[in-house]
Amino acid sequence: MKYFVYAIDHTYTDEVSTDTKLLGFCDSIEGVEKIKKEALKLSGFKNYPEDFVVVKYQMDKLHWKHGFTSVIGEIGRDYLTEGDMIDETCLSVKELGLESVFSVSHSYTIHRYLDDERMIGVFSSKEMAEQAVEELKTQEGFILHPDDFDISELDINHLLWKSGF
Repeated sequence: MKYFVYAIDHTYTDEVSTDTKLLGFCDSIEGVEKIKKEALKLSGFKNYPEDFVVVKYQMDKLHWKHGFTSVIGEIGRDYLTEGDMIDETCLSVKELGLESVFSVSHSYTIHRYLDDERMIGVFSSKEMAEQAVEELKTQEGFILHPDDFDISELDINHLLWKSGF
């Protein structure tokens, strides 16, 4: 059986830059709306109320399967913008009763004000997340930065940001 999780980001562009903030992972649309409502109380988020982005990601799937040879995008970040094509056979992680998920990303510093960051995937266990990291460590690009993977256990349906920007 395949499962998915909702990811909610806030991506805005002002006169200086574009910035994306991961706000959390949710197991339902109701969880997404709860996080949006909480975020809109905070400075910055309430100034850009139309800039929330919600996508579905298939759980336990390695989204970044290959290495890399260059910096991504103009701001050096790659958050999967389209997520997965989730079909009707894929169920919400709510069915699993998970309280948290394990997010895997890779980020290294290019220079003082710029990091190159890739979202690798969202996993239902720490073991699966660690397996994904081990699989990528030997690939082009990642092999130069093998210690720059991050595995974060994140509570489902909880806002990650507690202050504005």
